[in-house]
Amino acid sequence: MTRKVDDWTAGTYLRGLAMIEIRAMARRRKPLSVWPDDDFAACIAWLADLCHNMPADPSPTRRWRWPWRPPRRPMDWTWKVAGEAGRQWMLTSLEKAGMDWTPPADERLIPDH
Repeated sequence: MTRKVDDWTAGTYLRGLAMIEIRAMARRRKPLSVWPDDDFAACIAWLADLCHNMPADPSPTRRWRWPWRPPRRPMDWTWKVAGEAGRQWMLTSLEKAGMDWTPPADERLIPDH
């Protein structure tokens, strides 16, 4: 059974999962199965960087926004910079947890020039 989740829930879950996986890699000295080689330290850094770009928990006060920019989803930036491996890790992890999350649309990630 799956449940629909928003960006905040997906980000919170993924950050928590990343911490567990980082700790496991540090202890057993083996990277995640999705990592292309045996450099577990590089895999830890990659996963930490990925999660660093995830949104923090929503604050009760509205943050100031640039008035000329359209509002963006909290996971827009994370999805844009994650790369194929990061996107796959996010989608697979959420699916395994029974979470139905819709990633940001790619066309919203292309800057207007």
